[in-house]
Amino acid sequence: MKRMLDGFVLSAVAAGMAVTMSFANPAEAQTRELRFAEFGPNAGARAGGLVWLDEELRSRTDGALGLDIIWGGALVGAAGAAQAVSDGVADMASIVPVYAPGELVAYEVVDTGEISDEYVGMMAAYEWMTTNPVALDEANSFNVKYFGNYTTGPTQLLTKEKPVESLEDLKGMTIRTTGAHVPALKEFGAATVSMSQPKVYEALSNGSVDGSTTYYYVVNGYKQYEVADYMTELNLGQTLGFGIIMNLQTYESLSPDHQAIIDELGRDFTVEMARIMANSRTETKAKLAEGIEGKKVTMIDAPEDMRAALIEVALADNVNWVKKADEKGLDGDQLSKDWLALTEKYRAEVEANGYPWN
Repeated sequence: MKRMLDGFVLSAVAAGMAVTMSFANPAEAQTRELRFAEFGPNAGARAGGLVWLDEELRSRTDGALGLDIIWGGALVGAAGAAQAVSDGVADMASIVPVYAPGELVAYEVVDTGEISDEYVGMMAAYEWMTTNPVALDEANSFNVKYFGNYTTGPTQLLTKEKPVESLEDLKGMTIRTTGAHVPALKEFGAATVSMSQPKVYEALSNGSVDGSTTYYYVVNGYKQYEVADYMTELNLGQTLGFGIIMNLQTYESLSPDHQAIIDELGRDFTVEMARIMANSRTETKAKLAEGIEGKKVTMIDAPEDMRAALIEVALADNVNWVKKADEKGLDGDQLSKDWLALTEKYRAEVEANGYPWN
């Protein structure tokens, strides 16, 4: 009899533990975490945006979905991120379309036009990638779905030992830069080299470059201020060909309700990142001037004629994107006009209503 009672008690306890465990943390037990490949570090403004995204995804789906963010290129680096999502190695990733040559050419148009306003550029890019038939078709053919946009913010010039206060100062300098800013700087006597932002710190430190076109969030996140002395605020165009994509099969595997949440969250994330980047720019500028951990950067306001001259050359380089699009069988000239018209739409919106977070 005692054995029967003991057995009954043990069975009841075991059953109770099983029930308790099953209800202890239902959200954790049921959460589907999407593998997110992030080539940047878990630091700075953009990282803050991704943490916000993970929290919002978990909240809006009642814990059913979340992100497993793999930082610092540990899963895949910037150059291979787009292909990794297309192949299903990652469910989502931060990507730069120029690193997937020929696949997302319509996305690359967002880097033309020298648009320096974060919100204007990002919202125009979001609408472009979610409504333009050519952009949608390219993404579908590449087996991905566009999610939302980042920005670098306006382009500035960070230099190590020589202050740049005029076009004349650019002569003889070696500057790391990319895109349309290559011909712009070469036009005024600088030599240019191409390298990823994670390598800029070492290049400035060892003197292989005299300066780098960069962005406030990058200077802060990669601590480039430690090896530089001057920041010339050029406020040239931002890099907008820089966003998040999702593997198409991953998206299609979600319930209709969760797909709707993903779509809504992509736009909300883009607005949130615009707010974060705009605020980060002004905050980081103040921190650099004041000094971070004892290291100050001298801030220089570029003369308006210097900025205008650099922009004029950069805009002339837009023809290269048109040619690339034409070679793919697209109507590059018309796509370029449609893109610039979209940016004007959001510029007018800001002039009339200000920014949504204000």
